[in-house]
Amino acid sequence: MENTVDPSEYTSYWFARDLIDSDQFGGYAKKEPAALERLLSELDKQLETNADLERLKQTIRSGIVNSVNKRHHGKITKRYRQTEDLAERVVRRIEKREDVAEFIIAAESVMRITEIMDETPRFGEDEIYEIVDKTLETDRGELDESRAFDAMYLVDVNGEAYQLGAQRAPLIEYVSELMEELRGVHDRDETDVSRIVSGIVQEYERRAGQSRSATAGNVLETGLQRIFDRFGIPATGVPEHFEDLEVDNIIRGPDGTLGFSCKRTLRERYKQSLQRQAEIGTDEIWFVSLLMEDVSREKVQTITNDGGRIYVPRDSFVWEQYNDDDDLSYSLRPTDRFLTDVAEFTGCQFNTAGVGES
Repeated sequence: MENTVDPSEYTSYWFARDLIDSDQFGGYAKKEPAALERLLSELDKQLETNADLERLKQTIRSGIVNSVNKRHHGKITKRYRQTEDLAERVVRRIEKREDVAEFIIAAESVMRITEIMDETPRFGEDEIYEIVDKTLETDRGELDESRAFDAMYLVDVNGEAYQLGAQRAPLIEYVSELMEELRGVHDRDETDVSRIVSGIVQEYERRAGQSRSATAGNVLETGLQRIFDRFGIPATGVPEHFEDLEVDNIIRGPDGTLGFSCKRTLRERYKQSLQRQAEIGTDEIWFVSLLMEDVSREKVQTITNDGGRIYVPRDSFVWEQYNDDDDLSYSLRPTDRFLTDVAEFTGCQFNTAGVGES
């Protein structure tokens, strides 16, 4: 096998990307699976009867374009224009009859990947609750308020591992079937099999990664609310949006109102929340960042200047480096004090008996 890679040879990969691209081509394979299956069936028949290349290309073009309504209220729809662009892109990639066979393999793989992802178990509410409850509860069955951050951290780590594992298992089965089919039915050599399978796996991971990223925020929000529920702390329980600003949760107590931003990393989103407490009806906004990679002194100082707080683990570099800094003493707080501080600030006392077990 040569070490150099010619991107033009990976037509099955590019066909797969084109068929699922939602920004440029409207995610055709996901929205029009029945039409795509009919097209593939017709292409199989034409390949068996040795139809010439131009006829095959025309079948692809018309099969894709004619499956979508062209007009709505007399105007050409964006959906149609995207589909027309897709047909043009696919046809221009086809230079020989073998490329049509690659298109069929790619289209079948895209539809199978969609089925796998739709059937993959999700890391849901029950799993999140189980992790939070197990982490918070002591051997005596009481709740330890100092473990709130640990519960959030484990929800994030285990949630990612759960979804990743659930997505990997059916992929392995599918890839095994595909390799056997490529070697047997299609009589492909090992280099060709590797080329096709690697492209399909790459596309699968891209889509799976997007799905994991999309659910990560919801997992943390659900975990945070479960913590508040278990300790009997009244919180809104849902993210609230204020134009470009999103606050994950809000507690309105007799002594004060807090907004919360709990994310895997702080990044730049903290700037959205600062200086806008009055706008969203909170006295302060507190941040919990699970990872310390981008928590710098400058960011902590910015949070300090705007009257917020950020919670970090005591064994983190950030805490060890800056906890004695008088300028940051109000805003930089240890995670084991998070719930205690919430109760003191808002006047909403927590209950370590675990009142929110149901």
